[in-house]
Amino acid sequence: MNPWNRTLYAAGVAIGIAGASGSAMAQTGHRPSKAFTTVATLDVGLNPHQISFSPGGAVAFVAAAGSDMVTVVDGRHPRVLRSIPVEHTPLGAAVVGGGTQLLVSRFQSNEVIRMSLGSADLESIATGDGPSLFAGPVNGGRYLVSVERANKVMDIDPATWSVFEEYPTGRRPFPPAVTTDGRLAFVPNYDDGTVTTIDLWNRVVLGTTVVGERPSGGVVFPNDFEYAVAVRGENKVVFVNTVTHEVVGEITDGIGDSPFSVVLTPNGRLAFVNNTASHDISVIDVEARRVVARLPVGEIPIVMAVHPTGSSLWVSSEGSDELTVISIPARWRGPSVVAERRSAPGPITEVLVMGMIHGGHRQSETWGLDDVRETIVRIAPDVICVELPPDRWERIWTDYVARGVFEDSRVRVFPEYTDVVLPMAREGQFLVEPCAGWSAEMNNLRRARIQAFNDDPLVAEQRTEYDRVRQAVLDRYGGSLSSDDPYFIHSEEYDRRMREYYTPYDETLNDLIGPGGWTNINAAHMRWVNEAIDKHRGKRILVTFGGAHKYMILDALAERNDVRIVDVAGYLPRR
Repeated sequence: MNPWNRTLYAAGVAIGIAGASGSAMAQTGHRPSKAFTTVATLDVGLNPHQISFSPGGAVAFVAAAGSDMVTVVDGRHPRVLRSIPVEHTPLGAAVVGGGTQLLVSRFQSNEVIRMSLGSADLESIATGDGPSLFAGPVNGGRYLVSVERANKVMDIDPATWSVFEEYPTGRRPFPPAVTTDGRLAFVPNYDDGTVTTIDLWNRVVLGTTVVGERPSGGVVFPNDFEYAVAVRGENKVVFVNTVTHEVVGEITDGIGDSPFSVVLTPNGRLAFVNNTASHDISVIDVEARRVVARLPVGEIPIVMAVHPTGSSLWVSSEGSDELTVISIPARWRGPSVVAERRSAPGPITEVLVMGMIHGGHRQSETWGLDDVRETIVRIAPDVICVELPPDRWERIWTDYVARGVFEDSRVRVFPEYTDVVLPMAREGQFLVEPCAGWSAEMNNLRRARIQAFNDDPLVAEQRTEYDRVRQAVLDRYGGSLSSDDPYFIHSEEYDRRMREYYTPYDETLNDLIGPGGWTNINAAHMRWVNEAIDKHRGKRILVTFGGAHKYMILDALAERNDVRIVDVAGYLPRR
C-alpha cells in the first residue's frame, strides 16, 4: 500500500481490491465495451488525483499526492513529459492564467498555491485543514475548493489572488459541481450524507438535501435541471432537482462498488462514474439514463476528467498509481442532441409571438383571459412556448395534472397559464415547452445590483442622466407606453416604443446587472425558444411572453432562415 491513500482516509476502512471487479460484472451483466479502448496507461507517481488540462488540451497536469509532485503529460499523444515538485500532498490542480499558471491544493499544509509554469514563483493562500480538488472556472475565472476538515468551501479568485467568499457546508465536504451559468454550486458532504446548495451569484447557502450514505462527487447534468451525485455507501447515483433541491431519481443498475464521482463529456451525451472498489468505470447514456458499459481500469480509480475535445476519458487510479487514458467512441463524440437537431435539414417552422400582460389579463376588457383563449383557438398551435423556467416545469405540470394545484410561486404570476394554457394543454390541444431563462437567483441578483446602482453616490450623474432619458421617452407618449388593447400590443408601433424605452436600460445596466440584464435575460429566453423550434420543426409554434420582450424575440427569430414569422394580429378577437 502506498504511503498516502486518500480513499482509505475518506472511507475510514480498507476497501477490497482483489477480485471485486469480476464479481460486479457478473452481478450486473454490464461487460466491458469493445468500443471503448485504452490508449495509454502511464506511471504518473504515487496516489494520482486531479487531472487538469491546458486550454485546448495540449497538456495535462496530474497531481500525484503520494509523490509530492505534479506530473505533466502530453494531452494529444499521452506520455509523461516531466514532473514539477510540489510538497505537502498535492491533491488538486487547475490550469489558470491562460495556461501560464497552476493552482495546486496542498492537503497536508492546508493551503492553495499559485505557481508560474515558467519560473519558480509561488504564492499561497491559507485554507484551513484539508483543501481538496478544484471546481471551475466559474463567474469570471474563480475556482471553488472544498476544505474537507474545516467543513467549508472557498471561492478563490486567481486574478486578484484573494478569497472571494467562504461558505459553510456539512461535515467533510467533497468537490463541488456548478451549473453552467455559474449560478449554483452543489457540495456533497461525505460524513453527513447530504448535499449543500450554494447560490454563488448572491453569495448565500440555500440549504441541504439528504441523498444517502457517503456522497462523494457529482456533476450538474445538461440544461442544469439536475445534479447527479455518486452515493458511495449505497452504490448508486442520485439525482437532485436544482430548483426544489429534492431527490428526484437514482440509478443503481450498472453502478459498481463504491462509486466516487461523476463527470460528463462536453457534449453532454455520456456520464462516467468511477467505482473505487470494483475498479472500473460505469458509462451512462445521459439521454436514456442507463448504464451502457463497464470499463476496467486500475485499482481504486479516484479522479476522472474528460479531455476538452471529448475524445478521451482520463482516470487517476490511486491504488495502482497509474493514469489510464480511454478513447471515447466516435459515435459519442458528435454534437449535443440540441446541436444535432439544429444542424439537420428540416422544413420551415411557423412561429407566432403573442404579447402577454400577465396579471392584467384578469381585469382587461379587451385582452382578458377569454380573449387569450379565443386567440389560441384561432391560431391552433401545435406547440406553445411559455414564460416558465424549464427547470421548474416538471414540478409545475405534475402538480397540476395529478392534483389540480399550482404550488410553484412563479406559475401563479401568470393567469394566462394557470387559467388558459395549461387547462387547454391537459385536454391535448397542444404541447407546452417551458422557455423562460429566469431563475430565482437571477432575480435576487438583479434586484440587489439595481439597488446598489441606485444607492451608489459615485454614479449619481450617470443615474440622473439615465432617469432623464427614460422619463423623456415616457413624456413623449403622454406618460404611458402601452395599453391593454391587443391590436396595439401586436403592432410595430408598440414594439418601437418598447425598444425606445428599454434601450437606455439595456445600455446602462445590462452589464452591471449581469445574467438578469435586458439583453442577457432575453438571450436566455431565446436559448430555450430556439431549442423548442429545433425540436418541433415544421410545426406551428406560438411563443407567449410579456409584451415588452416581443421585439427582442422577433429580432432573434428574424436571424433564422428556417422560420416564417406569422403576425398574431390576424388571429385576435374581432372588435
